Amino acid sequence: MDKEVDSQYFQHDEKKIEEFLKTEPWKKDPKSFSKCRIAAGAAMRMLKHALRGVDKGRARDGGKGLPLEVMGLMVGRPQNDTIVVLDAIPLPCDGFESEWDVNISNEAMIHMTNISERLEKKGQKERIVGWYHSHPFEVGTHSNCFMSAIDINTQSMYQKAVTAHWTAVVIDPLRCITKSKLEMSTFRAYPDIYKPPADQAPDGESIRESAGKNWGTYPEKYYMLETKFFMSSIARSTMELFSKDSLWIKILSNSNIDDEEFAGKIVKRIVKSTQKLPAMEPRFDKSKDQKQLSANNDTAELAHELCTEQTLGILRKLLFKGCSCGKKHVKNMEVE
Repeated sequence: MDKEVDSQYFQHDEKKIEEFLKTEPWKKDPKSFSKCRIAAGAAMRMLKHALRGVDKGRARDGGKGLPLEVMGLMVGRPQNDTIVVLDAIPLPCDGFESEWDVNISNEAMIHMTNISERLEKKGQKERIVGWYHSHPFEVGTHSNCFMSAIDINTQSMYQKAVTAHWTAVVIDPLRCITKSKLEMSTFRAYPDIYKPPADQAPDGESIRESAGKNWGTYPEKYYMLETKFFMSSIARSTMELFSKDSLWIKILSNSNIDDEEFAGKIVKRIVKSTQKLPAMEPRFDKSKDQKQLSANNDTAELAHELCTEQTLGILRKLLFKGCSCGKKHVKNMEVE
């Protein structure tokens, strides 16, 4: 959760936005928008909508149906290199991507036009800045937040026809439930003429090194934005007030130590830390000394995280599964 000041995201300056859009930075840099900041309320609306699609799909065919994908619109504004999302509006469009035809696309466009008109009539300064949709697929080692071929075509079309700062959010609702965290990512399509570096995944890493991750059929046609969530100071104070007495339950109930994804990330961080280590030489070199310090800090942070997870694992077993040594002691007393 982003703890930056409220004014950075909640104050609207129409003049600054107009001046910024006139510069058209996306024409010079295809990744000019590199960050997305989503209000906690908007994120929860998107997740709630995605979970409704899951329940609706499963209720079909006598309770044997598959979760349905949903879509909606995001309201906010562009702010330098950031897309700020302040609200989310669900659309009455759901189904399976393979079944979504021209009629559903036209229906979504009609809803989008009507919503835009309503926002203008209400005098709301923020405008539609993009769309969101869900990928309620089976939970695996890696997230299902990616852009399919149809998603990329839709995103590219909106960036050209509606507004250049149009942005897409993909939600993995089943993973949100399983991992007890918001699992959503933000994407934008590259211009048709742009070719990214070879072997580069949407998150900027090597496709070969991130084997197993699902980036869809055309990972070279889109990129991922850095996504963070924020809330107002009033909302944050209220949330802390309500959750302070039950926070220990959340901490103890969530485990990462046996999570394959968590283990993979730890291994990657260890590799990156070791790569920072300078070659051992007797001659003093200040730059290498700084690298050594950075590597030491990284490894200390890793050790702290692993120790915390191990400790929580022991506490979980003691509290929820009981202590085997205690049971043995009781049995010995009964024998005597």
